[in-house]
Amino acid sequence: MSSFKIENIYEIAGRQAIVTGGGSGIGQMICKGFAANNVDIAIVDMFQDRLDETAKLCEEIKLETGSKSKITLLCYDLGNEVSNKALVDFINENYENVDILINCAGIRRQNKVTFEPGEPLEKLHEATNSIGWKDFRDVFDVNVFGMYFLTAGLVQKLGEAAQKGDGRGCVVCFSSPCSVHNNQFVPTYQLSKVSIDHMVRIMAAEFADKYIRVNAVSPGLYASRMTPMAPEDPSSNMKYVHLVPARRAGYAEEMVACIMFLCSKGGAYMDGRNLRMEGGRLLTLKGHIYSDE
Repeated sequence: MSSFKIENIYEIAGRQAIVTGGGSGIGQMICKGFAANNVDIAIVDMFQDRLDETAKLCEEIKLETGSKSKITLLCYDLGNEVSNKALVDFINENYENVDILINCAGIRRQNKVTFEPGEPLEKLHEATNSIGWKDFRDVFDVNVFGMYFLTAGLVQKLGEAAQKGDGRGCVVCFSSPCSVHNNQFVPTYQLSKVSIDHMVRIMAAEFADKYIRVNAVSPGLYASRMTPMAPEDPSSNMKYVHLVPARRAGYAEEMVACIMFLCSKGGAYMDGRNLRMEGGRLLTLKGHIYSDE
C-alpha cells in the first residue's frame, strides 16, 4: 500500500483513547468518530446519563460500520481533586496503553447581567460585578486544573505510547477562539481558555524530550449543551452564526477530521500548536462602542 494513501496516513485503529467531556457536544462527536474507526474509547463524564447516551450512539455506529471499538464508561468529576486523582489511578492501573488523550471537558459561567454600549455607567458597574468568586473557581477547576492534573497523571502512559511513533502519545486540549478576542465579556470562560493556550505550549515544551505531543483545538460554533442550536436561546452563541464567513455552525465530521489528523501519522509532526476550527469567525470580530451619529 502506498504510504500516501489516506487510509495509511490517518490510520489509528486499535489505539486507546481517553475522551473527557465525552457525554455531550464536541466530546460526543469525537467519541462517535473514534467508534467508527476502530479506536478503543474510555469516555469520561461526570453525568452517568450522558455517558449512557454517548455509549448508545457509539454502539449504533459500530453496528453501522462493523467497527470492533471497545467502549468503557468512566464517571468522574475532573474538577474535583479527589475524583480527578481517582480517575488517574484507575487509568494507570487498568489501561496498558494511552495513545490519545482528548481533554474536552469544560464549563462556562456567565455574568448574570450584561452591558450594552450606550447604557449608563451604573449598568456597567452592575454587569461587571455580576459574577462571583466561586464562578471563577468552578470554571478554572474544570477547564484548567482538571485538564492539567489528568494530563500530568498520565505522562508515563503517554510517554510509553509516544515511543511507538506514528502520532501516538498525543494530547489534545480544547481551547476557544475567545482566548484571543474580546468581542464578548465572559471573563471566567475567556481567562480559562487563555490559560489553556499557554498550558499547551509549556506542556509541549516540557514533554518535548519524550515527544509527547500537546496541541490545542479552538472550536467555533458547534452544537453542544454549552452552545444550543437555537439562536433565540440567550445563553447560546448561535445567534452570531450569521457573522461567521462560513455562514453556518461546524459539522461533526469536520471536528472528527481535525482530531484524526492530530492523533495520527498525518499530524505526527505538529506539536504545541492551536488549530482554530471556527469557520473564519475571528476574521469578523470587532469591539463595540456606542455612537449617536
